[in-house]
Amino acid sequence: MGDVEAFAVDGIKCYFASADHYPHHFEAYRRGQYVVRIYFLRTTRKRGLNWDYKLQMRGGHFDAADRQVLYELVIKHKRRLLRQWRTQVCTERETVQ
Repeated sequence: MGDVEAFAVDGIKCYFASADHYPHHFEAYRRGQYVVRIYFLRTTRKRGLNWDYKLQMRGGHFDAADRQVLYELVIKHKRRLLRQWRTQVCTERETVQ
């Protein structure tokens, strides 16, 4: 597991799981509330990110403020995220998707 190096958010741990899989994503963890997988290369919505809950805890949720902060940082640092993914997470040769 390796922390996302492109940016940091107070109260949210953003990390890449070790030897992870395609598609390109990282996980965001807010203690006691949620773990969310955030896909940053492909999106399913116009001007949006694709995310899925991995784990939701005690009624916590991935709220609009967290989504907005992460959206802005991912868009701003997408190239750095992709570079880290390619060099540290999934080092096998990428195929055209």
